[in-house]
Amino acid sequence: MAVLIPFAVSRNGLLVTLSAERLKAACVARGWSLSELAARARVSRPTLRSALQGYPVRPRTAWRLARALHQGETHPELASLLEAA
Repeated sequence: MAVLIPFAVSRNGLLVTLSAERLKAACVARGWSLSELAARARVSRPTLRSALQGYPVRPRTAWRLARALHQGETHPELASLLEAA
């Protein structure tokens, strides 16, 4: 299943917009708080907060969040169930 990620090219380079609902659902599926996600991804809490508010972030930040979520995934079948709901 391909996931389309909205992006924009600004004067400062490429930026991507993340889905707040999907990030929150992924944290719930793992039993993490958003602060724990920020710590595991090694991004600041204000950066994560702005991403959750719909502001675009750099691709490196999005990659760090995705990598932290992937490494913390203990039940891949639970993630697929959440996407189907």
